[in-house]
Amino acid sequence: MSVLNLTQNTILGDTLLTLASNFNKTLKRINNYGIPKGCALWLHRCSGIYTVGMKNPVDIIFIDKNRRIIRILRNFPPGCFTESADGAIGAIELPPDTLSETHSNQGDLIELFPG
Repeated sequence: MSVLNLTQNTILGDTLLTLASNFNKTLKRINNYGIPKGCALWLHRCSGIYTVGMKNPVDIIFIDKNRRIIRILRNFPPGCFTESADGAIGAIELPPDTLSETHSNQGDLIELFPG
């Protein structure tokens, strides 16, 4: 799967990661090395995130049921907790600077495509 910002016509990630399979292995790799360039981590049913245990900052977007970005956190540092994003059905974690590079903003429409 890939993640697109339909409003900006940009690719947020060519590869969509989840924690559904190989939870421990995936989480350990992300904590140690960060989210690989070109990848996005989809966290379904998530309205808040913590980066405790991570060694690298991440970009984070929270999306609502209409797939609109309702909250953006750019270069969110390791060892922190986000406040809950009201109305969020999920979050997407991205490598740092992805949101700036793709000109992503609150209100943009996001799509997850099978790949």
